[in-house]
Amino acid sequence: MKLAFSYPFLRSLCIFLITFLFLPALFAQDFDYPYFFGEKSAMKDFPNPTEIMGFEPGEWHPHHLQIEHFLGVLAEKSARVKKVEMGRSHENRPISALIITSPTNHERLEDLRKCHLAQTDPGSYDCVEGAFNPLVLYQAYTSHGNEPSGTGAALLYAWYLAASMEHQIEGILDSTVIVLDACMNPDGYERFVSWVNSRKWIGAEVSDPNDDEFNEPWPRSRTNHYWFDLNRDWLPVQHPESIGKIRMFQSWLPNVLTDHHEMGSNATYFFQPGVPSRTNPMTPEVNQELTEGIAEYHADALDALGVPYYTRERFDDYYYGKGSTYPDIQGCVGILFEQASSRGHVQETLHGKLTFAEAIRNQLATSLSTLQGAWELRGELKGYQREFFLNAVKKSPDLNFDGYLFFEKPDSYRTFQFVKMMLTHDIEVLEGKKDNMSFYYVPLRQPRHHLIRTLFETVDEFPDSLFYDVSTWTMPLAFGIDAVETELLTIENNLTSKLEYRTFEYSGSYEAFEASGVGYVFRWNEFLAPSLLYKLLEKGIKAKVAFSPFSIEINNHTEHFKEGSILVLSGIQNKKKSELFEAINELAAEAGIEIYPLNRGLSASGIDLGSQSFKMLNFPRILMVTGDGVNSYKAGEIWYYFDKHLGIPVTKVSTHRLNRIDLNQYDAIILPSMSGFSGSKSFAEKLREYLGRGKTLILEGSSSQWAGRYNLSKAEYSRLTSGPDSISAYRDISDSYGAFSVGGSILQGRGDLSNPLLFGYEDKIFHIFTRKRWAIKPADNLLSTPLTYLDSPLVSGYLHDTHRAELGNAASILVESSGGGRIIHLSDGVFFRGYWYGTAQIMANAVFFGHMIHGRASE
Repeated sequence: MKLAFSYPFLRSLCIFLITFLFLPALFAQDFDYPYFFGEKSAMKDFPNPTEIMGFEPGEWHPHHLQIEHFLGVLAEKSARVKKVEMGRSHENRPISALIITSPTNHERLEDLRKCHLAQTDPGSYDCVEGAFNPLVLYQAYTSHGNEPSGTGAALLYAWYLAASMEHQIEGILDSTVIVLDACMNPDGYERFVSWVNSRKWIGAEVSDPNDDEFNEPWPRSRTNHYWFDLNRDWLPVQHPESIGKIRMFQSWLPNVLTDHHEMGSNATYFFQPGVPSRTNPMTPEVNQELTEGIAEYHADALDALGVPYYTRERFDDYYYGKGSTYPDIQGCVGILFEQASSRGHVQETLHGKLTFAEAIRNQLATSLSTLQGAWELRGELKGYQREFFLNAVKKSPDLNFDGYLFFEKPDSYRTFQFVKMMLTHDIEVLEGKKDNMSFYYVPLRQPRHHLIRTLFETVDEFPDSLFYDVSTWTMPLAFGIDAVETELLTIENNLTSKLEYRTFEYSGSYEAFEASGVGYVFRWNEFLAPSLLYKLLEKGIKAKVAFSPFSIEINNHTEHFKEGSILVLSGIQNKKKSELFEAINELAAEAGIEIYPLNRGLSASGIDLGSQSFKMLNFPRILMVTGDGVNSYKAGEIWYYFDKHLGIPVTKVSTHRLNRIDLNQYDAIILPSMSGFSGSKSFAEKLREYLGRGKTLILEGSSSQWAGRYNLSKAEYSRLTSGPDSISAYRDISDSYGAFSVGGSILQGRGDLSNPLLFGYEDKIFHIFTRKRWAIKPADNLLSTPLTYLDSPLVSGYLHDTHRAELGNAASILVESSGGGRIIHLSDGVFFRGYWYGTAQIMANAVFFGHMIHGRASE
């Protein structure tokens, strides 16, 4: 596709504003200058940015409350601006967006939205009389909290759109709707701002990169409250910050989305297109052509400022869970911007002193050039989006199946999370009943056809062997869902309703039950079963876990229970039977767990209820190591799992405090992936004593290697091949070694479901997400490795052929004995990025049952 460009007065205006109004002020160092657009651009009596914020842009980093105030003033003062709240962050900060368009358009905004969507889904939307299809931009900033220049630019850009009296801007806004998301990560951003503002030099200027201002402590502020990278959550949508923006995105389906970031301080400026060979094959070629077309405008804007930049290097468009790539599979052009970061107010870099103000200026320049480029190419952008969605629906009949089918059971919570994720993306999901079982059906013949395919399909062929992020994300495997391809005719008569995002809620498997004088039992195959067990134990209710299967006659029906089932006997409690029933009933209803009341202690088959194969459970007190040397992402995944999903408290202790803590008060200690810290040797000695008391140590990821370095563990592991035997050309060094990286692949493993670490699982085949470049060697005692990779383990994703052979039959999980305690190696982690629900419960099993593992099932 060949694009035609025109260069109207708007381009000259854009360059004029940036060059002559901003350049002299932003290169100044003392901040004693007017940093705004001037009288020409402002409406009468419209306050300038300094008056609104109370300080000049770039002088300080505005706190999140100040950002909210700034956005609110714009909405109050300008009829072009409407402020909407998309949600609340984990720390309850508002996640706000501005809708910016002409005052007339605001009066009929919903009609314009529907007319725009009618181009993508004419069966669901139409254009009422007087409405038109506007150009829609979604401009988003600061997904990573410590990349603040995007937010600084967003405020000035919004101010300019609100206050400008230029006829060209008025003309654009007459036909354009802009969704402006000024701060995508309120919690991480506030963490960063509090740090740099409290360490800012006021009387002197200190730009030395060694200064505290530029060096945040662990876990730093890139991430959100739970230490998750929100720029990897656009597809999984596990966090409120992501859910809010995805719902906004889907409600408008913009033509262009921009995602403003920062990179290392010694870099320059990057804008897409990225590496051509690493674009996802599902992205249409015209998408990249349009990206290149708009890039011409970015180049002009930055050239006018004398700012060096680059394209087509380092960054790619492969993983659809990133902000700049998510739009590319939905008829939208996503564009990534990366500005060299001052990481504070002014920092010395390879290119000289870089000020926060200068970083803001550059991000503002590309915000303006995006508006300009999109406006000039609006016809091509609208045409591309319309054709993308029309072709999406047409492609469905070419496949030999109509959609995907999966059942609600056996774990209704995992299924709920899976369905809710799809509904968040506005994917059509239908509900049905077959053989008295609830099921869900996702038809491919719908506008989000391509999005569905990238969620469900496995991949093993790639245009390149290098990836900026993961190479696979097959969601049914991640959620532990058995989804099958199916033809509509086989289930059409069983479909009952179409699900709606706003009304679809978790109901669970709970059903009312009667009080029992004998006891109660519930299965361990529900995701929230650990939550119920913990809360029962917390109330002083005694519970046992089954180490052998059994069957019970309940209401003239035989119910079969596997290992891991939880038994609560009425006769051994310190509570009245009525109080016991009330407590179990309340907690089970809250968790959505089905409870089975027992009529007698004699089983129909298997162990009886008084058997010693039921083992008494202890109320677990849990400690997790955090701080310097610990991978904050992995620690965050564990924290999020226990807190957000299970409501189980975990005491977090930073590495610098470990040697002052009495470890013996905790039953299980979790070490997330870690490289080590200054007190490692003495802490390892404390752990050796701790294990001698029969406790449980859970080593996640690379903490297994840490334990080996300090002779705490005797587990043997091997490193995967790190590179080729030889390279013929110097230019091939990076690519040749990059092909041996393990960016993220899905492997198959086989598990022993009778092992306590795998209690509750129904299928012995596990889907494991791995990113590590090492493997635990198979143990002589097979019982000590309850989960091992298959001989040919790769299911989806890129993995070098050499690594496939090296990982075959290696252990994913290993159990060791140490003193009277157990060391449990979870070498791959179990809750990758907070959405790998399929293996998450292994962590709870390690906490509740780890100390019960038989000595002969450990190394």
